[in-house]
Amino acid sequence: MVEFPVKYKLYDSTGVSLIYTFPNVQSDNSPQDPKDYVEIEGLRGTGSIIIPGSTQAWDLILNFVLFEDDYEALIAAMDNLKSTIVINTQYVLKIDRTLSTTKNYNVRRLKPFNFIEGFRTDYQEVICTLRANSW
Repeated sequence: MVEFPVKYKLYDSTGVSLIYTFPNVQSDNSPQDPKDYVEIEGLRGTGSIIIPGSTQAWDLILNFVLFEDDYEALIAAMDNLKSTIVINTQYVLKIDRTLSTTKNYNVRRLKPFNFIEGFRTDYQEVICTLRANSW
């Protein structure tokens, strides 16, 4: 079995222009199958109608690490991250599944990046929360 580094790439809303490649992703909570259902209950009767196959919006959380040579370069990378992935903008996140296939999610960043407290000498842990199925 051949191992390959999983890439997490953020594209514009068309899925064509690469905006950002998340470096050193440690974990994510992308579901295997986000399918759900909608249930409609009647006001006068008993029971409900189930509409299968919908996909609910959910928070996709990426934990990754920025590595730089020194403090100034690290702060510049953090600032670049904030200005590159703009809040409330439509993106397509592509996560590698195999060498030739990806899983695509329509996402927006609605929350600020969470920069984990640390010394920030040459690395910074980051938590990025993207709202999936949000457009």
